[in-house]
Amino acid sequence: MTTFTIGDRGLPAQIAAEIGRRIALGELKPGEILPKESEMLGNLRVSRTTLREALKILSTKGFIEAKPRLGTRVRAPEHWNTLDPVVLSWHEGAQDQQQLAEELFEIRLAIEPMAAGLAARRGSADELVRIRAAYARMTEDHATVSSAIEADIDFHLEIIQAAHNRFLLPVSAVIRTALTISIPRTLRTFGGLQHSLKMHEAIVEAIEARNAALAETAAQTLLNATYQRNFLSAQL
Repeated sequence: MTTFTIGDRGLPAQIAAEIGRRIALGELKPGEILPKESEMLGNLRVSRTTLREALKILSTKGFIEAKPRLGTRVRAPEHWNTLDPVVLSWHEGAQDQQQLAEELFEIRLAIEPMAAGLAARRGSADELVRIRAAYARMTEDHATVSSAIEADIDFHLEIIQAAHNRFLLPVSAVIRTALTISIPRTLRTFGGLQHSLKMHEAIVEAIEARNAALAETAAQTLLNATYQRNFLSAQL
């Protein structure tokens, strides 16, 4: 029998996260039927409304579906809203963390060069100032690793903002997650941001020059170098 436990605060999001993590980590398999509502209410000790809200969250994110007379069934991964930052958080603790990190980085490879080119074409004067300021923050001496990470993340997200593509903005949450994973890897290997500053500055200069092709190339150069360090070199 499948049972669930939850912390003191039986909020819908907490319950959804508990079940979502078990699905993401493979503890609950595609096609498996969740316990009946009465069983789950007994295990979780929450109201029926709270439980149903939690299941609605899971359904919205593609993790479960309810069918009359069949119960609530776990759905296969191809139905999951994997770009949702909440869903990404449910993968924490998965055994394939290296593969997950690499797949997230591949999203960066696909999106960020294009975003840099669009920023060169469409970015406003104020946005270009913010990109330059974000780069300047990267060059500072950071008191903590977390502040260095945030400076790097801000730089990349400012470029996506300046791209002025409404469909890129929701993906920025995925980019943030990918950066949160990849930057600490790079910092551990090289001890800081200094090794990549010139490549970051090349992106800034190309955007400021309104040279979309050069901005794309500069971003591609940075990402290829980072991908090589963080993933390909580990395979050798």
